[in-house]
Amino acid sequence: MKTSRLLPTLGVAAALAALIAPASAAGGRQFGKPVHVGTDTFDLTGEPSIAVAPDGTEYIVAPDGAGVRAPAALGGAGTGGSLIWRSADHGRTWTRLGSYDVPTGGGDSDIAITPDGTLFASGLSYLACSTVSRSGDKGDTWVPVPVAGCGRTPVSNDRQWNAVDGNDTVYTAIGDTVDTEIDLVRSAVDNPLVVPSATMTLSRTADYQWPGTVDVDQRNGNVYTVWNTTGAPNDCDGAPGGDACKPAQASSKQADKVLISVVGRAATTAPAPITVASRRFDTFDSFVVDAVDKAGNIYVVWNERHPQQQATWTMLSVSHNAGRSWSAPVKVQRAPSTTVFPWVTAGDAGRIAVSYYGTSARGNSPQTVAKTASWYVYSAYSTDGGRTFAEYRTTPAMHHGAICTSGTGCATGTRNLLDFFETAADPNGCLVTAYADNTVDPATGAVVSYVRQTGGPGLRAGHACRA
Repeated sequence: MKTSRLLPTLGVAAALAALIAPASAAGGRQFGKPVHVGTDTFDLTGEPSIAVAPDGTEYIVAPDGAGVRAPAALGGAGTGGSLIWRSADHGRTWTRLGSYDVPTGGGDSDIAITPDGTLFASGLSYLACSTVSRSGDKGDTWVPVPVAGCGRTPVSNDRQWNAVDGNDTVYTAIGDTVDTEIDLVRSAVDNPLVVPSATMTLSRTADYQWPGTVDVDQRNGNVYTVWNTTGAPNDCDGAPGGDACKPAQASSKQADKVLISVVGRAATTAPAPITVASRRFDTFDSFVVDAVDKAGNIYVVWNERHPQQQATWTMLSVSHNAGRSWSAPVKVQRAPSTTVFPWVTAGDAGRIAVSYYGTSARGNSPQTVAKTASWYVYSAYSTDGGRTFAEYRTTPAMHHGAICTSGTGCATGTRNLLDFFETAADPNGCLVTAYADNTVDPATGAVVSYVRQTGGPGLRAGHACRA
């Protein structure tokens, strides 16, 4: 969950060469027909997370509303909180697991899978504590454990992400909205429980946005957590045409920063964060996302508003030395003028896919594009570490009109997609995407949907995807 934005008073390198190709381009990458994962009223939600087990089983989790069915283990009256679906046939059909949902609390869902196939699903409860639930039987049963901040007064946790290190360690990165800090919890897995360690503080400053994602280099155990700073070098939330977005006048702040924390496998305290990028553009619209490829290269993506172009860009920066230094940020998208909610999935050395919701409509921000704007899912592939990209539109239109990115500050009915969507790679490196489709019945809500790469090169070298 993203809480409402603070008021603005709180203070390229050479362009990438890109091949724009339709999803069904002959000889290129192809994508299957999208599937609605769930179709009844229990399945209406947004911001789905997706992960694929080593045996190819696919899982999607999504929030069911904090407190709606908060688990009794956390003081609630219900049985769970996060919806979860499983597919054993490459996404052709999906089964929602359990009589209701997974005991995580219902807000800000996430899922991670160890090499041995153990599932870890997390969420926020009605108390705004963070819970990680473990399943060793492909999601049929779960054991929930509060891992960070549960029972604090006042409640303060907002948005958690998870990653695994091998089969026996789970990391949870989480933001604290009261103490304005970002924390990392290292938990040992002692079958069947998740046993949290002491919390490491990654950042303690009022100048942070929300915690971004966390990923682990499986070769050495380095843990990478990313985020961006708050405030706005140029604030562009006004109605279309109603906000000039003049950078020199909109805010006294000179730059937004994208930051990363690097924590070693044996560390008990975190070193100072490293600056990935310092930008004279507003990076408000999305969570910062990171991924590590098999060679240890780190990729960080984020959104930033470019009011002079009436566009919002998806940006990428790369590190080849464990986060010590970073490449100059580059714009990824080509066909869309406005993008939002970027995600990056990494595979073999230099192979990544950067995905985002995109539209040709222009505006000061995703919140101010015209009501007639049509949005699609795009994925941009690189096989050379982000120097060049091939961009594909992978779905039909999944939303019309503006996309509100102001979290709980959004007007009613403008936030059905919620705050992100995710991609992952199957064992052959084929990209799979879980996203929210708001075109079925916009008045009712979004439906969790899925699309799979069915042809062309994926994220594993020497492997081609097939239907």
